[in-house]
Amino acid sequence: MGKKIKILIAEVDKNFIQMIISSLQESGSAYEIKLVSSGQECLQMLQQEKFDLLLLDHTLPDGAGLSYLKKINRSGLAIPTVFITAKGDPLLALEAMREGVFDYINRSAECAKAFPFVLHRALEGYNLMVEKVRLQSELIATKNFLESVIEKAGDAISVVNLEGKILYWNEGAERIYGFRKDEALGQKFSDLLYPLDEKAKQEEDNLHHTFMEKIKRGEVVSHVERKLKSKDGREVITSMTISPLRDSEGQIIGASRICRDITLLKKAEERLLLAARLSSLGELSAGVAHELRNPLSGIKINMQILARKKDLAEAERRLLKSTQEGIEKIQKIIDDMLNFARPKPAVFKPENINEVISNSLAIIQDKFKRANISLVFIKEDNLPRLLIDAHQIQQVLINLMLNAQQAMEKGGTLTIRSARHENGGVKITIKDTGSGIPQEHLQKIFDPFFTTKSEGTGLGLSISLKILENHGATIEVQSELSSGSVFTINFPSERTCEFQDTGY
Repeated sequence: MGKKIKILIAEVDKNFIQMIISSLQESGSAYEIKLVSSGQECLQMLQQEKFDLLLLDHTLPDGAGLSYLKKINRSGLAIPTVFITAKGDPLLALEAMREGVFDYINRSAECAKAFPFVLHRALEGYNLMVEKVRLQSELIATKNFLESVIEKAGDAISVVNLEGKILYWNEGAERIYGFRKDEALGQKFSDLLYPLDEKAKQEEDNLHHTFMEKIKRGEVVSHVERKLKSKDGREVITSMTISPLRDSEGQIIGASRICRDITLLKKAEERLLLAARLSSLGELSAGVAHELRNPLSGIKINMQILARKKDLAEAERRLLKSTQEGIEKIQKIIDDMLNFARPKPAVFKPENINEVISNSLAIIQDKFKRANISLVFIKEDNLPRLLIDAHQIQQVLINLMLNAQQAMEKGGTLTIRSARHENGGVKITIKDTGSGIPQEHLQKIFDPFFTTKSEGTGLGLSISLKILENHGATIEVQSELSSGSVFTINFPSERTCEFQDTGY
């Protein structure tokens, strides 16, 4: 035996009520019926008990049935309702249905007889509506959840159409690339994230075309590493996966791009590889330097003895002098090799980094003045002291400054800036307006013996890198041809002391 259907009837016409009850009894289904004769009783009964359906008269002794239906809805007492209208009053029926009524009947014997059918139709309609609302709520909740996950994801997630124009741009993309959503939407990746150089743009367009041909065939392009330029000019390395985007009919209409920022990871890998190379080269350099030092000392002594002879011709003296200068250069190379292989132990003390920078500038300022180079030092006061070897850090700074000077053959400006790092440490930037470093050289400049200068050993930056690593610091470089270079030294918060400088 099925569950009884509970019906609340708000009606004053007893004859019509009896016809409704008779019709329900004849239908053979189980019903539980309660009767009320006023709108207020109807409202109270609905507040006290739960019913499956309300049969509501349009005219009740204490007011219009439609007015009470509005009160019922405002009270949150949702219930499928069948409205009893005056015979031939379709306007009233339409008004009732706009208020949420599922069906209506006229006050007549024919309508009373058809009421069981109307009742079940109303219940089915109501249940369908409730299910639809539930599914819509679930769909909205799922949509909001997925949008929140995608929008707040750390990866750069975007959607492009088949022409490559950006249709979606999440917060991760804003953080990684620096472009706001309103700046990115409608743009092409090749116009937004790549240099204005026509060759680079053409290469990117060709690559995009290759990728999109695969997407149109339903293929997924996975884990492609790309080097991009963010809005502020930073180089960003990403691992990109592109997947086809389909419409409801399964047609491919675009592509989703998920790009993970692996810049720090790639830089860490590069540092590990460089450290391994430096370690092996250090051991080799130490051995070579020691092997060279002893015979070189003998040659130097012999040349000094020859130089003491008074009967040497002028041409011979010039040859001796040139040879001695060559020996001094070789000696400098050997000393650099030994410093690179086995640097002197650092003596760490709390130091005012602004003072270390100022002392370094004092040493090279005359040389820079003669080279027509302006020196600008922008210092942030109240920086924490750093636990460093001031002499070694000064050696690093002077080396970077001299490299910058050689890049500014026609003069320029060297700007040194000290500032607090976002991670609580201290950073120093050294920016020149020189010729810049070619991209193919950027990955090699810290390699031992790599140099593009006619003079020099190519060990200066290698030694500087080793000193900074010994201090737990890192160094990064950005450069553009004809625009200059920027070297950034980052000292971690672990190297800072608790007390701060107030100046000097």
